[in-house]
Amino acid sequence: MPRLLNKNWITAYAEAIAPVTEAPEAFVIWSAISVISSVLKKKVWIKRGTYKVYPNQYIVLVGPPGVGKGTAIHPAHSFLKESKPPLTNYISDRVTAPKIIEKLHTGFATVAASGGTIVQGMESSCTLMSTELPTLLTSSDWMLQFLCDAWDRNEFEYDTRNKGTFIIKDMCVSLIGACVPEYIRRLNKDATSAISGGFTARTIFVFAGNKSKSLAWPTALEDSAKGLELKNKLTQDIKAIARLNGEFTFTQDAAYRWEMFYNTIKQSDDDSDVVMAFKARQGVHVMKVAMCLSAAGSDSLTIGLWELQTAIGLVASVLSTLDVTFRGVGESPLAEATARIQSIIEKKGIISRGELLKMTHRHVTPEDLDRIMRVLESIDFCKSYTQQGRLYYEHKNPALKTKIKPKGININVGTRAANGVNP
Repeated sequence: MPRLLNKNWITAYAEAIAPVTEAPEAFVIWSAISVISSVLKKKVWIKRGTYKVYPNQYIVLVGPPGVGKGTAIHPAHSFLKESKPPLTNYISDRVTAPKIIEKLHTGFATVAASGGTIVQGMESSCTLMSTELPTLLTSSDWMLQFLCDAWDRNEFEYDTRNKGTFIIKDMCVSLIGACVPEYIRRLNKDATSAISGGFTARTIFVFAGNKSKSLAWPTALEDSAKGLELKNKLTQDIKAIARLNGEFTFTQDAAYRWEMFYNTIKQSDDDSDVVMAFKARQGVHVMKVAMCLSAAGSDSLTIGLWELQTAIGLVASVLSTLDVTFRGVGESPLAEATARIQSIIEKKGIISRGELLKMTHRHVTPEDLDRIMRVLESIDFCKSYTQQGRLYYEHKNPALKTKIKPKGININVGTRAANGVNP
């Protein structure tokens, strides 16, 4: 079945949904990437020495209430859910780790084409959907540990007390989730273990603070004849993407660019714990995203320079916001209050001590506020001055506002030739 779109699926979807959604652009793009990731499962890969990198990903949208996390996730994944049969196996967030393992052990019915014939079978792959991430991560004491194992393990063995041993082969788990920034510190009972245990290193946390636009009367993509036609094309092309199978290769210029990029990944003593952990797997994230970008554009199973460069930029945009996303996580009892105060100062630019205390008095005492402000001044986050007898705090680096937004990655690559070569 030939593809109907004349451009990358992610590009076509992002362009189509942009006029009818308030969701931030970064949320739309990463939701679309998660769709491709979910449908590819472990049918495609990049071989790296003794192991393979698969396109399954954990992607979590982080933003305040009402910013558009759910409105980014649900329309994108509707293409997989509405397909008959569904193109991926969804498991909701109200489930424990043992139950997920049991479902994967039992397997899901699958239908695939092989050598021109239709083959029915079972597969141990799923996509966890959790628009309220704490519901999933707190459902089991060892959910984080399981997710870390499921991200990069192909086989899993779990001994139960009453049901025997569950053995899973060819396991593939993807995750699309969402939470507000305040929930990050409640990923489980010990929020810092999410960092030290490796979950945050394996997860793409996409931060956005504001809606892309305000729509008093939002519509659905299929509400117009043109939109319905485009949705039908997107539906057919995602089915074509689901049939891809095999090993990805790099073009010569992409392979050279990969070597240059990979050798620049350096952990620094100045990095926070979450940034240092993410950098340890930054290269793998880039490969996973590059596979999704390539599969979204053609059947060639080839990663070219555009796919690699765009993947590098998208992952870099996530890396640039990690400290903002996780700044409320820490062992200090004032870590949560400090993060709240930083967000207020970033938004206001300049604020008096009285106004700041009025906005935070339910979270800090006046003495705690003074302690926090001394720390924030010492790390050059803000500066203080007195004017007409009132104490003011001013954000010292207003340019930081641009750093906590995804970088301007050009996802719009326009039309593509029939053979999938970038124009």
